[in-house]
Amino acid sequence: MSTTADIRNVVVLGHKGAGKTSLVEAALFLARVTPKLGKAGDRASGLDDSPEERAHMTTLEARPASLKWNGKKINLVDTPGEASFVAEARLALAACDAALVCVSARDGLQTGTERALGWLREQRKPCLLVLTKMDDEHARPDEVVAEIKQQIKAPVTLMEIPDGVGQQFHGVIAVRTGKAWIGTPEAPNSTAGLPIPPESRPRVDEARAHLVDDVAGTDDSLTERYLNDGDLSQEELDAGAKKAVAQGKLIPVYEVSCTMPSGIVALLDSIVDLLPSPDARPPFESASGSETREAKADAPVAALVFKTHVDPHAGKVSYARVLSGTLKQDMNVVDATTGQRERVGVLSQGTWKETKPVGEAVAGDIVAIAKLKTAKTGDTLSDEKRTFVAKLPSPPPALYSRTLIVEGKGVEDKAAQMLHRICEEDPGLVFKHDAVSREMLIEGLGALHLDITLERLRRRASIDCRLGPPRIPYRETVRGRAQHVEGKLKKQTGGHGQFAVCYIDLEPLPHGSGFEFVDDVVGGVIPRQFIPSVEKGIRKAMDRGVLAGYPVVDFRVRLVDGKYHAVDSSDAAFQVAGARALRAALLASQPVLLEPIAKLEVTVPGDYLGDVIGDINARGGRVTGTNSVGSNSVVEALVPLANTNDYEPKLTSITSGRGSFTIGFDHYDYCPPHTADKVVKESGFKHVEEED
Repeated sequence: MSTTADIRNVVVLGHKGAGKTSLVEAALFLARVTPKLGKAGDRASGLDDSPEERAHMTTLEARPASLKWNGKKINLVDTPGEASFVAEARLALAACDAALVCVSARDGLQTGTERALGWLREQRKPCLLVLTKMDDEHARPDEVVAEIKQQIKAPVTLMEIPDGVGQQFHGVIAVRTGKAWIGTPEAPNSTAGLPIPPESRPRVDEARAHLVDDVAGTDDSLTERYLNDGDLSQEELDAGAKKAVAQGKLIPVYEVSCTMPSGIVALLDSIVDLLPSPDARPPFESASGSETREAKADAPVAALVFKTHVDPHAGKVSYARVLSGTLKQDMNVVDATTGQRERVGVLSQGTWKETKPVGEAVAGDIVAIAKLKTAKTGDTLSDEKRTFVAKLPSPPPALYSRTLIVEGKGVEDKAAQMLHRICEEDPGLVFKHDAVSREMLIEGLGALHLDITLERLRRRASIDCRLGPPRIPYRETVRGRAQHVEGKLKKQTGGHGQFAVCYIDLEPLPHGSGFEFVDDVVGGVIPRQFIPSVEKGIRKAMDRGVLAGYPVVDFRVRLVDGKYHAVDSSDAAFQVAGARALRAALLASQPVLLEPIAKLEVTVPGDYLGDVIGDINARGGRVTGTNSVGSNSVVEALVPLANTNDYEPKLTSITSGRGSFTIGFDHYDYCPPHTADKVVKESGFKHVEEED
């Protein structure tokens, strides 16, 4: 079993299509974990093996895989690059100590790469930049490195020189170690490296001089030694580079081809040599900020569940990072996030496809736990006597909402049950019932996110379903007043009848005031026990207004008069009378429709500011402010919620995927007449008098 100091936990980040999964596959092959080099559509390790991933040819879930290299254990966590699944990547990053950020040598710096580097700066975690696809005929590594230096303003340094580019790419020479892998694809038996070819020596010497200069500039004592001696020893260079990378003062750049493969061995060497072990990273903070946990095997146990996967055959599998202590099979723990008790099932490690059971996992390790009962993604398991909830980055807000429409009778419960399970796996997905519209709503991070969720639901639950537009939560209110409006119920059926009469005044209140009921009855015209019955009937009738059937808000009702019968009056009769009085009063007091107004905050590069503001204006929105944050512009606006349903794909189109936004409810306002007419017409609402 590996010790904490021998572990490296590394998340693999980058834009969609940058080669993250191919990089992990190549690393597993060279470490003799998988028998062959997995390729897209033929993953030897089981990565990207779900039906949805095979259909879309992209990673949709975070997946850990373990390998041994130079006596150390490396846990690599492959993550989705698609923007709709960033919640998976964020949690995987929180569970790891460092990152590999993949950048295509063909496509250059893309949105997903910028996003990943921003997360790393926020969390102050070290990383290595990996230029992938060096053998692509359109590879342009020098230009891409220049783009990176210009855009991210980070201390980037080249750790290798390539032997050729594109179809002439034959391998790399590691500048720090002086080892070369040139001429033939790397294989599990080619990890030792070769001497530097004489013809490449001048280029290597020049590159090493730049590397020494970059490393020396990160530490005052190294700077002094460099100025005095004109160079650094190999030990000083290695130690200085490791310290600078751990502190984020240096971001090394590596160059690989995952298909040959080539450059992978030097990258694995650097993961072991330069990236920190769990016991060298800062302690994990608690959500309350009152406690921290260090990666020590003898500390109270705590483990972060950063990924949940429900296998149709194996059941629920939870992937956890052991923050502190030693997690053992059959151990009793508590889900500190929810307070529920759990028993740790079978522990295993390996790749997604091939795992081996282990008896325990030490602090800093990543392990799969079988069949936890209630723990879900983002929860912290901990010692029952010393509970600990890990502090996590704020989840990205769900920006895209749709109604789930299921076909067939009696399948709503089946769909809801399966969606709750899918939400356990996907931290970016929200499922809820709308109490007003009685609809099932799915909220996610984009159109693709919900489409994939629908595909999973259809496959797992075997039901026919589709997505429809969400029902916009309009409201109704009044602008005028109505006085002495009668609500009456009078029935005679031979025996005891039903009799109740009430008179109410109605007046509008300011937006957001809600509803007020005032009892102004005098003289006992309505017995005191029936006053609450009138209010109950009014409140029931408020749920369905008189224009389009939406709830009525922001008004005051005064109960001013009434009549009763000593025998025929009852609680039910006065409820009906109150409801009828309200409906009549609403019709007589200028009923109007209210629409929800959303607060929109959009962050875009400055070049797109004009187009974004133009689109907001076209949606009937009003820009309330703009400001600059670094090279980006932030636009704040108020927009009718009904006009934001397609904003996510539209912003992506306008900004080439470089824009982001947050949205939330702000207030209700009067609906424009043309919009109100359309909503009323489409609602199909017809006023029907209710008798009970």
